[in-house]
Amino acid sequence: MERKKVVDWWVDRLLVNYPVKPVFEVVSFLQEAAEKIVDGALSLYKGTKVDLSDAVDDVMRFLATDRNLSPADSIRFFCDLRDFMTEELNLKTEERLKFARTFEEIIFTAFNAYMACREKIFELRLKEKEADIEMMRKIMDYASKSLSSRD
Repeated sequence: MERKKVVDWWVDRLLVNYPVKPVFEVVSFLQEAAEKIVDGALSLYKGTKVDLSDAVDDVMRFLATDRNLSPADSIRFFCDLRDFMTEELNLKTEERLKFARTFEEIIFTAFNAYMACREKIFELRLKEKEADIEMMRKIMDYASKSLSSRD
């Protein structure tokens, strides 16, 4: 399997919804995470224990901020990577199943990371709305005092 081909293919898939390619830092960030995930998936398949939570979390943070992607769409990127890697590795049926089962752990990690990111985004939006409400109260208090001092 040509590692660079797989990584480039997946990063291109992650960026497919963007009409203009993001800045270099974003692409580089995703490239680095994709490399770790591809290498980690191969290591897991070979039986080596690897912690991919940080790399998966990085990708899911990127995907979770896209309002146009559903949770299923975000997870589907990992399923697509699994399928593409399976094709590139040219595995026989039994080995494909073994690889798919191994890759499931990455997908489960991705789901947990996505949900944690969405929860954090929701909390931040809620805090923003609470701050907006507090600011409106202060404006109303100021306006009320201003009007009553005219009388």
